[in-house]
Amino acid sequence: MKLLATADLHIQKEEDAALLERIMKKAEEQSCSAVLIGGDLLESPFPDAAAEQAIFHILEAHPVPVYLAAGNHDPLAVTPLYRNLPPQVHLFPEEPAMFPLAEKIRLFGYSAAREQEDRNPLAHFRAPGDGVNILLAHGQPDGGAASFLPVSGARLAASGLKLAILGHIHKAEQREIGGCRLLVPGIPQGRGWDEMGEKSVYLIEIDPSGGILIEPCCVAERVYREYRVDVTRCEDSMEILNRMEQVVIPENTVARLVLTGCPLVNPAAAARVYTEQHNRPVRDETDPSLSIELLLEQNTLQGAFVRRAMAEIEQASPEERPALEEALKIGLKALKEAKL
Repeated sequence: MKLLATADLHIQKEEDAALLERIMKKAEEQSCSAVLIGGDLLESPFPDAAAEQAIFHILEAHPVPVYLAAGNHDPLAVTPLYRNLPPQVHLFPEEPAMFPLAEKIRLFGYSAAREQEDRNPLAHFRAPGDGVNILLAHGQPDGGAASFLPVSGARLAASGLKLAILGHIHKAEQREIGGCRLLVPGIPQGRGWDEMGEKSVYLIEIDPSGGILIEPCCVAERVYREYRVDVTRCEDSMEILNRMEQVVIPENTVARLVLTGCPLVNPAAAARVYTEQHNRPVRDETDPSLSIELLLEQNTLQGAFVRRAMAEIEQASPEERPALEEALKIGLKALKEAKL
């Protein structure tokens, strides 16, 4: 049996639903028996009306059964979409329930009823001893009392589950907890700079003996990435701009350049030109304190400041030097931010 597992799609607008369409198509291409969604299908209980219609039509158009757990962004009690789903979509209730997937392969799950919940639905849960028992839910693995629907490692280890799939945390993770394998699918497509790098859904194969193979599969249309550009010893804005232009960025990548090192000029002008030409952000992480030995040779305001400061540092006592060196760094930073 093959399953596709994902979570945290966070659909709010009609165009966001294209991600769900790609997931359902991938499940069909891979001949999956079911799609498992571990909560936060929606960004809020009340997405755009066009988004709700798109979700319904996508689910209705694909015959693959879908098993869905509501999350904290789309809790069961207040999300209208969950009162009208196509017949092949199975929504878990608030308390643990079971759906048989195949002979001796059982899917257990539960939904979040409210936006904030600290209850432990697995407190008294124990799966049958035979076959493959799988959990689908939305909650905080290893979470404490203040976490959202916390699931402790000790509870998973004692649950009789073979596999636990938990949405809520956007960073993907896999690990073994006792006899239970934990899969946190993470978000299937990055939405900003706090969700950089490759994102995946997961194909799960269960063999007749109960073995489980989990493989990531990318359905994302875009990837957020940072590219670091060392501009040490660049003498003018054109040289800095040329180094930025040399970065090769794949077509499906939302890129941000990060300038590093110690250039001999302020990189702000070059960064501004690059952003205007390519509509990409540039972050300046250059450190003027690293270029003191270079600035000493420059006939600029920064160079004059460094020469005078270094002369004072050389004449200072060992006790006074740390404060003067820190003042030099602060002064260089101020000059840089003033774009001098």
